[in-house]
Amino acid sequence: MHSTTFQLKQTLNQKTQLRFIKIAIKDNIWYYKDRLNVSRGPCDLKILKSCWINGIIDQNTLVWGQGLDQWIPLKNVRGLLICIRSPEVQLATKISKEFKLKPRINKIRRIQNNRRKYWSDQLNNIY
Repeated sequence: MHSTTFQLKQTLNQKTQLRFIKIAIKDNIWYYKDRLNVSRGPCDLKILKSCWINGIIDQNTLVWGQGLDQWIPLKNVRGLLICIRSPEVQLATKISKEFKLKPRINKIRRIQNNRRKYWSDQLNNIY
């Protein structure tokens, strides 16, 4: 019975810690480094969610906020990834990829294929 009480207290303690972490993350001001290693910010959690949806940041993006000594990958900030990748954000990200990213990639591929065909035809005409 004593171990059950200890486990219950430990679980309540863990829940309290997680609640504190979520509040601290939501209230913090964040900075991130883009793919060109340029610091961006200050931004709040809402902006980070928008950046995630648009593919600007991912779990390996370096972030910094109050309480951090140095820039670290987003995935290493306890609780931040969970706060950013809420179910709504995951759905919006999937929709964004399907309707924005894939058509752009396919357009670029068509252009590249046309260029390759053009250069191939040019080489065939030479020889």
